[in-house]
Amino acid sequence: MRDGEEDRGFTVTDRRGRTGDAPRAHPTPSPSPSPGHAEERPGERPHEEPPAGPVDLSGFLMSLASAAMMHLGEPLPDGRTAPVNLPHAQEMIDLLTLLEAKTKGNLTPAESSLLANLLYTLRLRYVEKAR
Repeated sequence: MRDGEEDRGFTVTDRRGRTGDAPRAHPTPSPSPSPGHAEERPGERPHEEPPAGPVDLSGFLMSLASAAMMHLGEPLPDGRTAPVNLPHAQEMIDLLTLLEAKTKGNLTPAESSLLANLLYTLRLRYVEKAR
């Protein structure tokens, strides 16, 4: 930038095949504040710390299983209970079953055991709720 010039930024125009709609300009995101200087906007909570450690398959499997349990009406961490939604629970169980089939022979013994135990537990709970 030269002396005396203002930073005008730029806009991005989406020109993908939309018919009947005028192209939309997207505002440029504001630069993130420097570390240690979190800017809190009204109604927003500061960003939480990311989970410790790398993301792994076991964590992913537990995430899918937790979603299935929530759809089966198990209590949430805050004590509330979500309504039972059997089709969504079945979808999560099906995803875990797909992962079991597609990763066969490529899992560690601990991952394989975790997946088998999760599927067993979820299938039992599903049958109990479906009655």
